[in-house]
Amino acid sequence: GEATPGDDSVVLLGRGGGGPSGEDLVAAARAVPERRWRVLGRVEGGVADAPSNLVLEGWVDDIPHRLASAGLVVGAAGDGTVAAAAAAGRPFLCLPEPRAYGEQTTKAEALARLGAAVVHHGWPGRESWPELIATTAALDPAPLAALAEPDAIGRLAAEIERVAALT
Repeated sequence: GEATPGDDSVVLLGRGGGGPSGEDLVAAARAVPERRWRVLGRVEGGVADAPSNLVLEGWVDDIPHRLASAGLVVGAAGDGTVAAAAAAGRPFLCLPEPRAYGEQTTKAEALARLGAAVVHHGWPGRESWPELIATTAALDPAPLAALAEPDAIGRLAAEIERVAALT
């Protein structure tokens, strides 16, 4: 069926990892054609023969607004992506990328234990997408949203100033 607002799957690509290829994104969008797939960030190699439900938005300035209006968020387990998904309070499909110290895998496993994300290790094959999207869409976003600390930067700055004043 046709994608409608609120049926968006927003794929948030960070700068730290390889991320999915254009072919991977096309396969995901074709596997779940009833959802609009909006991709934020750079796609290596671009996309050929994109279906109409796949929109590459590139780097944008209003990520928080775009995530808040999404039906769900798909992304890796990097600090920025997890923080953005938590701040948006949307269901999160976490696809941890391999790292030298396993930090994304560890973080993704903790999110799964908390019920804060659906986790799939690596980019899913086409056959896995329908169930992953359905499971994620049904996920209660409250446990993930509870992890957001919107005033963390201000509190950190105040603490640094407080400690600096002691010296």
